[in-house]
Amino acid sequence: MIRPRAATALVAFAALIGTGLLLPAQESQDKVAKILDRIEELGEAGLWEGSRDLDALGRGAADEIRKGLARANPFVRIASARSLYGRELREEALDALAKVITGKNAAARRVAADVAGALVAADAGITAEDRKRAMQDFEKQAGESEDLLAQVALWRAHHRLAPGNMKSIKAVQGLFAKADRREVREEAALVLAEMDRFGDAKSVLVDLAKEPSERGRSAAAFLKLQDLVKDLRREGASASRYDFKQLEEAIDALKSWYYDESKIVPEKLVEAAVRGACASLDPYTIYMDEAAIKQLKEEDLGGQYGGIGARVAMRKDKAGNAWLTIEEPIFSGAAYRNGLRSNDKIIEIEGESTANKELYELVKRLRGKAGTPVKFKVVRRGWIKERAYEIVREQIRLETTIHRMLPGGIGYIRLTTFGEQDIDLIEKAIKDLPAMKALVFDLRGNSGGYLRTARKIASYFLEPGKEIVSTRARGKEMENLKADGSKLTDVPLVMLVDDGSASASEILAGALQDHKRALLVGERTYGKGSVQDIKFLETTGKKSGVKITISKWYLPSGRTVEKDKEKAIEGGVEPDVKIAPPERDFWRDAEFERLRAGDDVEKYIKGIDSQELLLKIAESDGGDLSIYPGLDALVESLKTRASKEDVRDLVREQIRKRVQDEILKRPIYVDLQADVQLQRGVLEACRKAGVDAKAVREYSTFAKAADSKPTAEKQY
Repeated sequence: MIRPRAATALVAFAALIGTGLLLPAQESQDKVAKILDRIEELGEAGLWEGSRDLDALGRGAADEIRKGLARANPFVRIASARSLYGRELREEALDALAKVITGKNAAARRVAADVAGALVAADAGITAEDRKRAMQDFEKQAGESEDLLAQVALWRAHHRLAPGNMKSIKAVQGLFAKADRREVREEAALVLAEMDRFGDAKSVLVDLAKEPSERGRSAAAFLKLQDLVKDLRREGASASRYDFKQLEEAIDALKSWYYDESKIVPEKLVEAAVRGACASLDPYTIYMDEAAIKQLKEEDLGGQYGGIGARVAMRKDKAGNAWLTIEEPIFSGAAYRNGLRSNDKIIEIEGESTANKELYELVKRLRGKAGTPVKFKVVRRGWIKERAYEIVREQIRLETTIHRMLPGGIGYIRLTTFGEQDIDLIEKAIKDLPAMKALVFDLRGNSGGYLRTARKIASYFLEPGKEIVSTRARGKEMENLKADGSKLTDVPLVMLVDDGSASASEILAGALQDHKRALLVGERTYGKGSVQDIKFLETTGKKSGVKITISKWYLPSGRTVEKDKEKAIEGGVEPDVKIAPPERDFWRDAEFERLRAGDDVEKYIKGIDSQELLLKIAESDGGDLSIYPGLDALVESLKTRASKEDVRDLVREQIRKRVQDEILKRPIYVDLQADVQLQRGVLEACRKAGVDAKAVREYSTFAKAADSKPTAEKQY
């Protein structure tokens, strides 16, 4: 079967404790054993009730349910596999079902194929690649099976993963046509009805509908549905420019059969269909309701919203599972004050897992009206279990643009988004640094924004008339944007980028790189080379709209940064100087967490009464451990495997927090001592400006360490 993303230790741990429904070991063992025994006794007749009973036991019963995979009875294995799949143990579940599909029990083969197809088809977290692999597996098994009923079931499973796929339709049509056995023709007829391909199968369905059986009732329902759809089409044929046959039929089926009738609201189903139509095109073309448009304009690009105060993204673990991860807490926000930090993984919001979900939807859950609470669970490297938080949302105002003068006359500007307000804020930042000899412009983690903002900021650094970006759509050039003559500075420029720098960030960085105006330092950028615009819908009174990819953009050199997984195009802007943040040691994180839980480090810091020394250490200790009073005694008292340098790092981390919270009462935006990408950016800026970095106290340590390493190949 397919090999979806394997569960990591984190996922397995979350699966065991995430719901809080852990049963005592013996009680869980007894309950699972009784359910499996009952399924074994009743066979297929007890399968579905037993499956529901297994699901009701909660996540803590996974280990006991797994034992069912080793039993001889195929229906026990099907029930166990189905339940394990719901606990995110996909690989084990699908492997177990594959063995039943190729087993000796004919009835079980068909049921296993149906279950496997239904599970994968309904799995919103499975990748397109894994879905394709599942279809290939079903197709292969259908080709190898001699059981015609099993073949019908496998092709049904294949079709569920790709409705409308002609290969599965033709295969079932072939089975229907050549089958000699009545039960094969009837089963194939039902599947063809499900595929909306009645044809010759209709006569078989008419006969089957006369039977007072489950299959007879299904045949009658399909026939009735077909008649209703035909009536609807006749009524609406003259009013519509498009054939909505499939959508109408699906909505009617839901209205007739969905277990909770109250949820079937046609207007919402149509809206969901619009969302799906947009999502089928590319990742950036989406339907936006009124709330989403407000969030985009006022929050994402306006820099203000109600929330916990943290920048988040979906980051994959080693197993490939994506989790909602705090990229950086906003230091004035509730998240930071409650102890949340960068790289913390939010694994659950209001009782629902965040694994492999859409970032947009998860952010909507975290955000909300100021003054309202939100509950979520967090895991962090070094913690032995997740921790629950309840934070009251606040009105958060982001500092989208920050700037300061670094030692040695090196200016520093950080831009977090390309909002309308950032045009004036960047202009002010440049003018506030008139004495700078070079500028480090930090675009790390900046996911983009308005194209006009990127053009204006690029104009601050380029000669009038220099091309910044061109856009093309439907085979022709739409726009060619050039520097508008608002140049503000000629100082040497270094830009920091990483895999979170996207869209407008890539336009700014790529254009300045193409014109040899900036040296790029860091990691390859994200790879989003398209332009979106919101087209409001008259049918909703222009309260909602569709954000549509209207063109692709190209840098002055003619290159595009758009990544394409299908064509194996990596995309993005390649930096001139490649440097990635160092990998963190898990044992070190765990040890730091243990030390933070104690009082020794905090007491040590409280014993430093020199505010001047605290400020100096927060900026940079220059690699001089002797400036920490009594550090040797502290290391000895901690009884830790961490080195003296490690303890220094922990102490300095806590000092920076104290300086932020108690002395400066504002965040310290840069860490020249720990941020290796910033260090390299500063060294390149010093080199371009003719500043001796080794002579600057705050730079001397990393400048000397870099002496033996080659500088950038490109000299601008």
